[in-house]
Amino acid sequence: MLNIIGSFFLQFLKPLGFVVLLLFITLFLIKKKPKTAICFVLISLVTILVLGNPFFATFITRSMEWRYMPSQNYAQADAILILAEGTLPANTPRQRVELEGQADRALYAAQLYHEDLAPVVIVSGSSSRTSSTKTFLMELGVPEDAILVQSGSSNMRSDVSMANQIITTNNYENVLLVTSALQMDRAMFLFKDSDFNVVPAPTDYKVTLRDWEALTVVDWKGILPNLMPTTASLDQTFNVLWEYVGLAFYRVLSLF
Repeated sequence: MLNIIGSFFLQFLKPLGFVVLLLFITLFLIKKKPKTAICFVLISLVTILVLGNPFFATFITRSMEWRYMPSQNYAQADAILILAEGTLPANTPRQRVELEGQADRALYAAQLYHEDLAPVVIVSGSSSRTSSTKTFLMELGVPEDAILVQSGSSNMRSDVSMANQIITTNNYENVLLVTSALQMDRAMFLFKDSDFNVVPAPTDYKVTLRDWEALTVVDWKGILPNLMPTTASLDQTFNVLWEYVGLAFYRVLSLF
């Protein structure tokens, strides 16, 4: 029940939900408080124009993603831990496991496994995500007996806690952590007190070096087509802000 209530209110923290809420309230203020109504409309416009701007979205995404960069020379590890996301189960009418952008995690984990960097892949997440991720890993050639699954978590904090138990039980000392670059800083913070060594192996970058170079070059041909907000930029900005809020929350929580 709490998850349902939380999901309901979370809608209004997202940029589009926040703007819709403000505009809905504005309808009841137009006659009695026109100045307040105008302020709400202006806030809505600024929210969409700024948070939905492709340049702003690229800038703020880079600020979080580039904190950890992939290595070209990972040391041998005892296990690869993947925080499962981005795979969709083969529910009708799907004929097989289908992929979203975050499925890069599974692709990268399989690549690291085939490079013989670790003999085991630990898949951690919710039941549906871990099941479809395991199936996809097997399609990529990872043997079933080399995959350990933890499917009881509903958020990153429980992901880390339950994965900790598996890693400790099996006496693994060095673990390659595979997740999206956007979430790596928060994940690494949650692992900071672990008794084993965690090496970040980020993937699923939204901002590349070419994207950043294009942003920092003043060229009207590149600026004009990207002045208006886009839904993709809105989503991307929200995801980054969510990471900042989540990281701040865990930092405060660690003080008590």
